[in-house]
Amino acid sequence: MNTYSIVLAFHVISIATWMLMLIYLPKLFVYHINAPTAAKEVIALQEANLFKIGTVAMIFSIKFGLILLYLNPHLLNSGGWLHLKLTLVGCLVLFHVTCKKLITQLSLQDKEPNLRFLKLLRMFPEIATSIIILLTIIKPF
Repeated sequence: MNTYSIVLAFHVISIATWMLMLIYLPKLFVYHINAPTAAKEVIALQEANLFKIGTVAMIFSIKFGLILLYLNPHLLNSGGWLHLKLTLVGCLVLFHVTCKKLITQLSLQDKEPNLRFLKLLRMFPEIATSIIILLTIIKPF
């Protein structure tokens, strides 16, 4: 077993954890809006805890990804697939930050986001993750 394989394994584990948070958290937002007033506090606590776990996983995903690039720098010259993948990862980081803003907005019970918007928002991490996986395995360009 070499160092690259170990780092890659931890990279995949942290990505899986981060993606689970990004996919499940928008569902909690929908539940939060539809929940009775008494349940909203419990759902808000779940959102905050899930976000914390996802933030740690995101940080580890990025760190392990950078270590992989350090261990195998020729990947940067392997084609446009990696650049598109890294762009999508950047979009997922922005999505992560957006989730934090939505958590704050829902906890303040300020103006609730549009339910239809949240339902559409749920699809973004799934689509982006699928494209990232395809790019990583197929390396089309």
